[in-house]
Amino acid sequence: MRNGAEDEALFTDSDILLGSWEAAEELGIDLSDSLAVSGISKQQLLSPKTFLGYHQVVTFLDDVAARNRCPHFGFYVAKHQQPFRFGALAQVSKLCSTVGESLAKSFKYTQLYNQASLWQVCEEGDYIVMKRQQRVAYTGSMVQLHLLAVTLMVKAARDLIKGNYPVTSVSFSHARPENSEIYSRYFQAPVNFDQDYDGYVFPKSYLSIPIATADPELLAIVEEHLSGLLSEKTDQDVIENVRTLIRANLGTNLCNLDGISQLMGKHPRALQRELKEFDVGFRDLLIEIRQEVAEHYLQSSNISLVDLADMLGYNNVSAFSRAFKVASGQSPQEWRQLYA
Repeated sequence: MRNGAEDEALFTDSDILLGSWEAAEELGIDLSDSLAVSGISKQQLLSPKTFLGYHQVVTFLDDVAARNRCPHFGFYVAKHQQPFRFGALAQVSKLCSTVGESLAKSFKYTQLYNQASLWQVCEEGDYIVMKRQQRVAYTGSMVQLHLLAVTLMVKAARDLIKGNYPVTSVSFSHARPENSEIYSRYFQAPVNFDQDYDGYVFPKSYLSIPIATADPELLAIVEEHLSGLLSEKTDQDVIENVRTLIRANLGTNLCNLDGISQLMGKHPRALQRELKEFDVGFRDLLIEIRQEVAEHYLQSSNISLVDLADMLGYNNVSAFSRAFKVASGQSPQEWRQLYA
């Protein structure tokens, strides 16, 4: 599991906090103390051309919300942001032929811009469920970052089709705050709290909506550029790529050495040799990711141990509990009581 020092090594584009100043002005709050606590300067907050530690971003958002008794701060930040921030990745979204293609290609390249989280796309009957997942365990509050991320995703989708986005429902894992009606008014859909995930649901038919700005020729050029970056990243950071694929495929038949090797286009023995160069094995990474994900859900949701064990790919709750206790020294129930 990542420790505090490793969390501090994760960086994110400072664009994620654009809109904070405007949100503060709308809400009538002062950001000075929260900037000092998180180690962020005013210039860093206003500049789109810098990087911040992931822990700084989370600390800043949470401190503003707590200090000013404003449980909606992340939501207001997203409202003031531009829906597309990441250069070439934003272009991919706009150049695709349909919303479905845009989602698929955007998530293909998103790891170039975000080390700490990913979106899982789940098909459930006539609906698509979008779930935000953390790639790293974090012991602090993630409420404000989840609010920001979910709101921004819906906002980007609305901008993409230049019309109303047919959101069926929105879910957050934290408790219902006061004045929660602002969310249902904004999303124009039911908003549920104390859920097992942060994300939203929309009709599957939405995937076939055409995008007016589609340009297949330009898309091919942009993709060539991004594919080159992705290939370079893969070559330089095999451990992080394995971690990402394990996290994305937990609980499926692909979450094993053979399956992950196949997804990476490598022979299992070749992947084992590459990992050995970093003095780590595939099983070590699988155990690490399972523990991170388990701690995240135990801390931020009321998910049952049965469902969590299944999500993580264990055969039963007993196997999950044994593995968790070996890693943390505590049973899942004991850990949840201490940190939830």
